[in-house]
Amino acid sequence: MAAVPEGSVVRASSKDAVPVDAFHMDKTEVTQEQYLKVMGENPSYFKGKNLPVEKVNWHEADAYCRKLGKRLPTEWEWELAARAGSDTTFYWGDSLQEADAHGWHKKNASKKTHPVGEKQPNAFGLHDMAGNVWEWTASDHENGGKVQRGGSWRNSAFSMRSSHRILSNPIYRYHYVGFRCAR
Repeated sequence: MAAVPEGSVVRASSKDAVPVDAFHMDKTEVTQEQYLKVMGENPSYFKGKNLPVEKVNWHEADAYCRKLGKRLPTEWEWELAARAGSDTTFYWGDSLQEADAHGWHKKNASKKTHPVGEKQPNAFGLHDMAGNVWEWTASDHENGGKVQRGGSWRNSAFSMRSSHRILSNPIYRYHYVGFRCAR
């Protein structure tokens, strides 16, 4: 796990600053090997021990983290960790020209997930905070459902913006959604 110092995140919708306490976050998305060891199954569509586990719903992701004495990060913790001290559109800057070095997205992923940790980490040492799979958070979306962050292999690189968020029904499983834990 990587230490994430306390800080604040500015909500894109209201421009309000949301304070976030210091916490720790997994350096990579949970892998299929890790998930299998704890949960006894691997529901993933794409198979490979170092690939991120996917096709897990929010409840299953939450249960995995809790079994390890951890939890899903809130969406504000997730964004603070992703930004790693930056205030730019992406944690590496404002340009999409560097997107391939930092994340798997529609134009470079060949329509599949990739082993975790292959792309450059952010300043906190966290890998895949941009692309590969969307990540469940603990947060409820104001329009219902749970918030996901980070973008995925099936979306454009623009979806990897640090502030980008989507909502999803917590009972749904997708082959482009995974998670990581926090403590």
